[in-house]
Amino acid sequence: MISFRYHLVSIIAVFLGIALGVVVGTSALNGAVVGDLRHQVTDAKKNSSALAAQNQALRARSAHADLLAQTFGGKIAGAALAKTPVVLIGAPGASKQLKDAMAEQVTAAGGTVAGRLQLSKDFSDPRRANDIRSLATSGLHPIGLQLPTTDDAGTLAGALLGFVLLGHGQSTDLAQVIAGFGTLNMVKAESPTVAAGKLVLLVAPGALPKDDEAGRMLLSFGAQLGASTGGPTVVVGDPASNTAGGLVALVRADDAASKAVSTVDDANSPLGELTVALTGADTVAGRKGHYGTGADSDGLLPGAGG
Repeated sequence: MISFRYHLVSIIAVFLGIALGVVVGTSALNGAVVGDLRHQVTDAKKNSSALAAQNQALRARSAHADLLAQTFGGKIAGAALAKTPVVLIGAPGASKQLKDAMAEQVTAAGGTVAGRLQLSKDFSDPRRANDIRSLATSGLHPIGLQLPTTDDAGTLAGALLGFVLLGHGQSTDLAQVIAGFGTLNMVKAESPTVAAGKLVLLVAPGALPKDDEAGRMLLSFGAQLGASTGGPTVVVGDPASNTAGGLVALVRADDAASKAVSTVDDANSPLGELTVALTGADTVAGRKGHYGTGADSDGLLPGAGG
């Protein structure tokens, strides 16, 4: 007869066996997991070291390129923008330092700054969209301007400003349109006079929030500046402007906009300043391109492959 003690001993033996199996199995598994993790850490360290070395090499190359641009930029640009009047437009948030650098580069490349305008935050505020629609469709409407069939405020603003800033319409239209936007506290002249140009440089702000309504408005505005109602336009910015939500990134990601205007994503560097002059000259000649250090660029500068 099997006693209770036998049952108890048997049950204890079973549980001890299970426990021992779990311990042994877990130890073996832990050993495998730990070993795998060690391999992953080792690989990660190697990759990190390789990326650090690559980054250091790229920084060195960039420094050499900037030095080259500083030393020979004037000769390389030559008279790329000779006899070309250029209008500078600062998007809301554009840095004064970058705008000043663009103005200096235009002059260094033989061009002239026909005027400087700064857009206010009200310009890209979606709550002010109706004001722009009213302005564009009012009696201010220049003779000869065919507005796009849309109620998009950015597109209408781009059509209206692009038309007068790039020399279309009557001689008095430019002053009237700028004054009209001025009464809305949306546009301010930063130069004593503003004349029509043959090229527009739209200076982008840095990073913008992803899916930002103001960013989308500036995208449609910039694209329309370079459309049929406007003319040659280059959107320039720093590397931050080519991050998600940034104006340069938005232009490059939009099929219609990327075909309408050119972009430069490193305009805050000596090499980028040179690139702006060369890109501007190419754009006036009818050749669009997207240049800078971004992975989505066509190359560092016109004529240099990516």
